[in-house]
Amino acid sequence: MSAGEARPGERAYRERVRDLIAARAPRLPQRAGFRSPDDQDEDRLLRRWRADLYEAGFLGEDWPPEWGGRGRPSDPYNELFLADELARAGLPPFTDQTHLAAFALLTFGTDEQKRAHLPDIRDGRQTWCQLFSEPDAGSDLASLRTRARRDGDEYVIDGQKVWSSNAEWSDFGFLLARTGPPESRHAGISAFILPMRLPGVTLRPIREITGSTDFSEVFLDSVRVPASLLLGDEGQGWPIALESLGAERSGIGAGAARLRDMLDALVRLADEVRVLEDSAVLRDIGGFAARVEVCNLLVRARLARESAGEERPQDIPVGKLSYSELNLEIAEYGLDLQGPRSLLVKGDEDPAQGGRWQDDFLYARTFTVAGGASELMRDLIAERTLGMPRGRGR
Repeated sequence: MSAGEARPGERAYRERVRDLIAARAPRLPQRAGFRSPDDQDEDRLLRRWRADLYEAGFLGEDWPPEWGGRGRPSDPYNELFLADELARAGLPPFTDQTHLAAFALLTFGTDEQKRAHLPDIRDGRQTWCQLFSEPDAGSDLASLRTRARRDGDEYVIDGQKVWSSNAEWSDFGFLLARTGPPESRHAGISAFILPMRLPGVTLRPIREITGSTDFSEVFLDSVRVPASLLLGDEGQGWPIALESLGAERSGIGAGAARLRDMLDALVRLADEVRVLEDSAVLRDIGGFAARVEVCNLLVRARLARESAGEERPQDIPVGKLSYSELNLEIAEYGLDLQGPRSLLVKGDEDPAQGGRWQDDFLYARTFTVAGGASELMRDLIAERTLGMPRGRGR
């Protein structure tokens, strides 16, 4: 079977997803990227929707039966199809940090930790954020400085995290902190379950260029965390983080679906501004269409290799780089087609397509940084695929 062919059962699975979307999906404003709720009502709708996805078996299929799953490996293609249908419906992707935290709990958590969190995650009563990045430790997490010091039956945690998606609305954080000396690098990092309302935890939402506050700074000032909330063993934080991030397989698949949505909107925009018949515009849109299809095929080819146990180290960097750079180029082109109208934004009189291109453009840079900057992705491709020497400073 080639990467572009439909898989057996794909049509039936997609129809089941569409039926659930039609019956239960919340009505939410469509925004570019991975966005946090605007208010408590939206947060409540998103929690209920996540619970509906778990209840229908579209999330958590691979969980053990005692925790509500079906005890069988999830099909990575089904995860792609789900992400695709959510994107087509203008719904937010499900690969949030709650999804990653659940994987970490299932794989490394104690029975007590699983009982305390997994049922509530499935029922939408718990939302999690990821507390990895720091002001001086983004792509290089081994240099993180947040410190966790053992004090009897507790750990005392001091430090700062930043770019924490959805932290403002989260009940718990999936935290990495250093329990070993600074020179221990990866070996001295431990993972913790952090209740976000503990004394000493301070959140400062970051107002972004889009006007929203999807990310937060999180300050930890002598936060006392029970030792029972250590996830895995002390010093095991790095492998826990790597395995959890590796479980996030469908993010690029969701991106490929959103690129197709952008492409359709671009064609409508070109027609609206009366340049659709321009040969240069047709050439440019055709070039974007070809590259969108390449992104889709890259995702399917990666999943085919994964299913066959033949993953390649360059697969994720190539897919991530291809998506993020193309997303930015299409967003920029959408502004170019508008001429002076590109200066209008939501709330102004008559912005093209409700101002979606301005929102797409302002958010697009995020994808070239989040999850590994484009420069880092190029380094990984050069080293892992082309066998080039390791760059200076890395």
